[in-house]
Amino acid sequence: MPLQDDSLAYESPWRPNYEMLSVAGWVSAAIIGLAVRSLSTMPAEPFYWISSICAFMILIRLPKAVKLHRLQKRLRGHGLSFLSLHDLKKKMAKHSNALWLGYGFVWENRHTQRAFEVLKRDWQAIAPPISKKQTTQTVGQPWIHGLELKEEEQYLPLNHLEGHTFLQGTTGSGKTRMFDLLIAQAIFREEAVIIIDPKGDKEMRDNARRACEAIGHPERFVAFHPAFPEDSVRLDPLRNFTRVTELASRLAALIPSETGADPFKSFGWQALNNIAQGLVLICERPNLILLRRYLEGGSAGLVSRAVQAYSARVLPHWENKAKPYLDKTQAGSRERRATAMMRFYYDEVQPEHPNADLEGLLSMFQHDTAHFAKMVASLLPIMNMLTSGDLGKLLSPNPSDLKDERPITDTAKIINNGQVAYIGLDCLTDSMVGSAIGSIVVSDLAAVAGDRYNYGINNRRVNLFVDESAEVINESVIQLLNKGRGAGFSLSIAAQTYADLVARLGNEHRARQVLGNVNNQFVLRIIDSETQQYIVDGLPKTRIKHVMRTQGQTTLSESPWLYGGNQGERLIEEEADLFPAPLLGMLPNLEYIAKISGGKIIKGRFPVLTQ
Repeated sequence: MPLQDDSLAYESPWRPNYEMLSVAGWVSAAIIGLAVRSLSTMPAEPFYWISSICAFMILIRLPKAVKLHRLQKRLRGHGLSFLSLHDLKKKMAKHSNALWLGYGFVWENRHTQRAFEVLKRDWQAIAPPISKKQTTQTVGQPWIHGLELKEEEQYLPLNHLEGHTFLQGTTGSGKTRMFDLLIAQAIFREEAVIIIDPKGDKEMRDNARRACEAIGHPERFVAFHPAFPEDSVRLDPLRNFTRVTELASRLAALIPSETGADPFKSFGWQALNNIAQGLVLICERPNLILLRRYLEGGSAGLVSRAVQAYSARVLPHWENKAKPYLDKTQAGSRERRATAMMRFYYDEVQPEHPNADLEGLLSMFQHDTAHFAKMVASLLPIMNMLTSGDLGKLLSPNPSDLKDERPITDTAKIINNGQVAYIGLDCLTDSMVGSAIGSIVVSDLAAVAGDRYNYGINNRRVNLFVDESAEVINESVIQLLNKGRGAGFSLSIAAQTYADLVARLGNEHRARQVLGNVNNQFVLRIIDSETQQYIVDGLPKTRIKHVMRTQGQTTLSESPWLYGGNQGERLIEEEADLFPAPLLGMLPNLEYIAKISGGKIIKGRFPVLTQ
């Protein structure tokens, strides 16, 4: 259908409904005519003609009068709506290859024009009245959604999710409740779901559990929460890696740094890598507790075992050759035994079978103790907070501990089994620990994504939801956004303001890296003006019309009784934002403006998910 444009068309829907007054006048005229006919003895034909003319005029005026009445009535907006899991499954069944986004309409030029007309008037007068049961006014301005007469159910094709999704909204605007809707649909599609929730929202956790129960698979749901260790699974965030150096990178990234390349961060990375390499040499899987033990208590025991394990692998009858070195220690301390084994390695093993990883551990063992303690001073608090109390057993599970019956899992197992994992971080209680847990879990997911990308085995879709992402976002999240599509990862991340991302990542360019890698943006109520402007700048421009009225009066000084006057109207068109920035701060709860892949702009609202 060709585009139609009437350059002279001008709509002012908030004026008085003159068409309705006209309809009332013609209805009154028809009634009066019929009444006079019934009460008089005059010929009937003229009255019938008059009534027919009135009916014809009513039919002409009525459609526009009704449309204008409905449009003005719609300014009252909608109250909160609710949707059960059963009804959500019905809506998904209508479009099995699409994501249901609630109710709404495509935002176009006419809606911008109508919003401009409302803002010129006393729009507070059209706010919904407070009922007797209400104690406060409705949050936001519901008339924004009422700018369209007809809303429809909105769907997003599932292949658009491969471009990732970003939610923005201030506190209480509905980000978490929208996550509930997206999470439930991913569960119903029987895809792997991982939820990282810094707040620890109980309703989000319970909604995910109920969605699993609704499809008859309650066993798919697992939960991790530091505040409830007895009800949590044990999660190993260092379980998955391709190269041992990845483990050091995950933990060193948590060290506070102004530039990300200071000597303390580099030294911490080297120390962690040396210990992790040593653990691999003795065939022990690195975990947080073991790394802390050798970092804090000294690496002498690890050095002895690592040299012994490597020598047994490459040097036959190594015990006989090592015996003279060990005899000199006279069964002394661990440090003496480690020193003897180190000398044995350099004298007997290294000339024929050198090992760079082992030599890194030996070099660390020889380092000055006081200087070593100073250089890892910023790393030790991080290791302590991740291994202290109940958290140590949660994040460093011991499979041989038969007394602990809590399941042991990791992100790869969750994905491969198609599970739904809720990972609460309890950042409100302890933001430093929660942020650290979230960062290493995301880094572990990046390692899993790398394996899936490289080997491409059973790449079922993985849905990663990160609420309050400013608490955990790091370089691994950027990598997942950049390259996660090839590994079957679909990310949905939420934040409050643009400044949150800048503060977390350290500079504006890295924050733009995040936003530049998401194709679908959902914006709820935003108060921050900088964030509002950033969003509006990403939308296309349009042109709006307004009427300029002029009037003037002239007189002649020599003939004051002679004067003239004039008045006029001009229809002016000027460029404007498609969605005005101030409206972003006026959106009611659970309402959004969305820019989805392909450039489609949707104004929508979504219900609260119930059982």
